[in-house]
Amino acid sequence: MSSDRFGGKTALVTGAGGEIGAQSALRMAREGASLVLFDRKEELLDGTRAACEEAGAAVWTFGVDQTDRARVDEAVAAAWEGAGRIDALFANAGYGQFAPFLEISERAWHRHVDVNLSGTFHVCQATARQMAGDEGGGAIVVSESSGAIVHSDQLLAYCTTKAALKMMVTGMAAELGTHRIRVNGIMPGVVETAMTGIALGNPEHRDVLLSETPVGRLGKPDDVAALVCFLCSSEAAFINGESISIDGGQTVHGHPRWFRLDYRDAHEERWEIPR
Repeated sequence: MSSDRFGGKTALVTGAGGEIGAQSALRMAREGASLVLFDRKEELLDGTRAACEEAGAAVWTFGVDQTDRARVDEAVAAAWEGAGRIDALFANAGYGQFAPFLEISERAWHRHVDVNLSGTFHVCQATARQMAGDEGGGAIVVSESSGAIVHSDQLLAYCTTKAALKMMVTGMAAELGTHRIRVNGIMPGVVETAMTGIALGNPEHRDVLLSETPVGRLGKPDDVAALVCFLCSSEAAFINGESISIDGGQTVHGHPRWFRLDYRDAHEERWEIPR
């Protein structure tokens, strides 16, 4: 896809070293945007940066641990100065770890809260303050999850923090609208990435997932990227405070069987699933 939908605009994407973040950044680059890319280690951004630059975009990269508020503020300010402003934010970075409720460690619980909830708050607030300060407005899209509305066994901490993000999106949308800042969330279901490879590597699990996805296939990173780009664009100028499912209908029947699969059977050593 090639267009000028984001011509003259700059977008900030967090977790841009992962497949969904990278594909969203690349799609924006192909549609005319300049890109600011965050990930916890700057070297994780090398591939995304190269792809976006090949598409013709100006790119700034920053190694940012979003649990570190001072570092987030510093990087957002530097990005704003370098790019001139930030018109759109895709708050995509996240963390997940499989564990039954009775086995969730204190450390794992706080890691979910620190990265998914506090970290997203840090990035959204720092960016929104800049957007509000120059009265130029903007768009914020937060990566929630289908787990925000349907619990997944083995992922209680993850789902809890994603549900909290859904409410945060509602609150931000209510307060930031007067600053011409729109805020929306996306709730991806199972998308084929390295993260979901934990489950999809097991043929039985894959068959269950496919059988309960009405459109007959699993999601791709570009499916999510297309929604992110739409919500960040002027085409969505009157959409605010929404959390939109993008799961091929996986959750239309409530609590599918695949939410109750024990994915640990497939890759015991890979319980931890960074975005």
